[in-house]
Amino acid sequence: MVRIIVKDVVDNCSDNASGLKILTLVEEALRAGEEVTVSFEGVSYVSTSFVNSAFINLLENFTFNTIKAKLSFIKSTIQINKLIKERFAFETKKITAVS
Repeated sequence: MVRIIVKDVVDNCSDNASGLKILTLVEEALRAGEEVTVSFEGVSYVSTSFVNSAFINLLENFTFNTIKAKLSFIKSTIQINKLIKERFAFETKKITAVS
């Protein structure tokens, strides 16, 4: 199990660059077959850009079922949870519509 503490990796959660730093860590762990827990302890807000870069980009290399089974979030807020859930719901519907 790999635990990523967001505030230890990035200064803010408001841009693509910060999201890409998280993405790199998550991807490395998933490629190694690890389960990943992302902790938002001490983070009160994330932007759509951050979520897209950090998590939605995972859909380029992993199935949604793999992501759902191997990636979890802890110490998060309602806003963060809702945004992540909404973005994955939107993107997976888009993928289904194209297939």
